[in-house]
Amino acid sequence: MRFATSILLLLVSASGSSCKKDTDPQADAGLIGTWRLVSRQCYCAPTALPNETLTLTATTFAFNRVGPQPGAAPYTNGLYQPAAVALCGLPTTSVGIRLTDAVANIGPRDVQYTLQADTLNLDYGSPCDAPRDTYVRVQP
Repeated sequence: MRFATSILLLLVSASGSSCKKDTDPQADAGLIGTWRLVSRQCYCAPTALPNETLTLTATTFAFNRVGPQPGAAPYTNGLYQPAAVALCGLPTTSVGIRLTDAVANIGPRDVQYTLQADTLNLDYGSPCDAPRDTYVRVQP
């Protein structure tokens, strides 16, 4: 009887420890890959959508636009990290990332994101007329 009770207690304690939630501070692994801009929403003058891609690794980002020279350098790149962000004018925070550009005179930018399957939305503050960009996954 003691042996059976000991086994039962061992199983219960082992199963309880496997339910511990992982608190890894890395951004959502689903963000990693290359994304193509397919939509931009803003209260701005209508312009043609740029041919833009976003490449994310576990810690870096690079926005690229196809221009006259194929394979041109990224127009902005740097590091990113997960962050709780508050969009302009809203009292609550949501899931986001903080972009820190490699260019010294550009400060960090907080961006709210939503990820559904192969669609990534980046909201730079749409309540205050900043763009909300939609990307689709090009490659993982």
